[in-house]
Amino acid sequence: MDDDVSRAAFRPGATARIDRRDLLVRAGAIGLAAAAGATSIRGRAAAQATPGASPDASPTATGRLDIVRHPTERDEGAPTDGGELRLFLRSEGSADFQPVAYRQDFSVAASYLDPLLRVDPVTMTPEPWLAESWSWSDDRTQITYRLRPDVTWHDGTPLNAVDVRFSLFVGRDDLDSQIRNFYLLMREADALDDLTLRVTLSAPDVNWLLNASTQPVFYRGQYAEYWQSKPEGERTLTGFDWEDSPPIGTGPWVVDAVDDDGRRISLARNADYWAGPPHFENLTLTAEPDREARLDAWRADEVDLLWPVSPADLPDIAEEPGTLHVAEAASVMFAAFNFANEVRDVPDLFADVRVRQALSLAVDRRRIADEVFAGFLRTDAAGTVAQPWAYDPDVTTTERDLDAARGLLAEAGWEDRDGDGTAENAAGAPLALTVIHLEDARPELVATLALVAEDLAEVGADVEIVPLDPSRFAERTQRSFNFDLVAFAYDLFPGFTDFDLYGSAFDPRINVQGWNPGGYANAEVDAAIADHFAADAEDLDAQRDALSRLQEETNEDLYGLWLGFPQTLVVTRPEVRGFVPNVLWPTLDTRLLWRVDD
Repeated sequence: MDDDVSRAAFRPGATARIDRRDLLVRAGAIGLAAAAGATSIRGRAAAQATPGASPDASPTATGRLDIVRHPTERDEGAPTDGGELRLFLRSEGSADFQPVAYRQDFSVAASYLDPLLRVDPVTMTPEPWLAESWSWSDDRTQITYRLRPDVTWHDGTPLNAVDVRFSLFVGRDDLDSQIRNFYLLMREADALDDLTLRVTLSAPDVNWLLNASTQPVFYRGQYAEYWQSKPEGERTLTGFDWEDSPPIGTGPWVVDAVDDDGRRISLARNADYWAGPPHFENLTLTAEPDREARLDAWRADEVDLLWPVSPADLPDIAEEPGTLHVAEAASVMFAAFNFANEVRDVPDLFADVRVRQALSLAVDRRRIADEVFAGFLRTDAAGTVAQPWAYDPDVTTTERDLDAARGLLAEAGWEDRDGDGTAENAAGAPLALTVIHLEDARPELVATLALVAEDLAEVGADVEIVPLDPSRFAERTQRSFNFDLVAFAYDLFPGFTDFDLYGSAFDPRINVQGWNPGGYANAEVDAAIADHFAADAEDLDAQRDALSRLQEETNEDLYGLWLGFPQTLVVTRPEVRGFVPNVLWPTLDTRLLWRVDD
């Protein structure tokens, strides 16, 4: 091993565990994909498993907005070149291009960097990108990548295997890396020649292709000196001077100018891009986290593509001409039960599956879809496996049935005994529930929980919704466990990473490194997780089968309240063509867009 990487972060035999608290704060901010045709790894056609529009929520076009549902094909006709493409960043602006810390909106990295493998924009399955091929050793502990020979950095230097090696080790060892858990099983990486890299793992990693291989590759020639200047074990690319040395990538766009502390980033067309240059001449990314400011800019024709779009935004832009693209997203929304809240009067309240089932039957998901998501919600979706290649559309949640819900509660000993509207057990303890969530949770989750509280009140549950700052949230979910349900809404990585949400070995009551905040334990679920991790990294069929069992069991055993899979909404100007939302990050494929004359 040379001196530009270290073994400081490597623990032989370590189990890769996503830091769930970081994930929840940064949900959706990690991962990389691009768009072009390529072969996929072995498995059934994953697109067949993609959830469709909610059968009970079918909004119609209003005003001047045309709706295109689940687009997978780009516009016909010959693209035209030239002009400027203007997009918003959905986060605060930043001039910090730290490639593994993700302090910028991911659209920035996706514009000027490329991954080894991309994920298919519809199915989320891995495909060749900077690596044109790969092969595994028989024991699946070594993977050898063959790089494309025609890729150059923006300064004209050819991409080589040493750049990729450097990127992998920085992803693992950088003190500020948000993706280090993807690389915990990586033992070594060897550049066999300029275009061949062999990575050695301490054990097979079922997610290596989907997660570790889809992260951005960056330029060793730009960063090696700065990296090596720090002591081993203290290395980071944080603090690098990008003003003096602007970021260099291999991607379709070249960083040209950074203004106003990163609030506005201008990029120029990479005419030599190996996969074909963008149609637009320039790309301008403007940070604007304020919803009203984004809508004002859209109405003033100051932006060509609007995302994120909340269902609440639609009435404000309905009279502006444009196309509303509706697509499935790898996004989940749910509230996990706490099976061991020692603080409450009835610590094992949710040990009775009838109580869990009753609460699920009380939730009016159609109302949530209509009032919070303008119909753009998959209401029948169950579980937290929303990756299209892994999602099982046959596993569905319940329809609302208040009579059945009240009947189950009565069977379990919960009835309104004093006429105050709240159910009590035989000892007089009320059915009072505390639902916690992060205070900066997505507005749609907060609005959904308010409706859920009203729904549960109809069957006698007195629900308190408690937003918490990150430190108090961590205290409740990792130490005191003083909550009844914990609610989440987040985006998913291409590979399955929610094993520690369900696995009994990850109960933080017995494992300080664990996540499973509700203390859920189910032997069948544990077996499904084990089978998933025992599957071949190339065999998506085996992975999908294991995850289907997990979805079935956690739905039947009812791990939590399933609140639906939100769909992605993106609005484009009528003259902007070629847009197809990417399931990993809707606006990844900007190089394929073009403008037509009015």
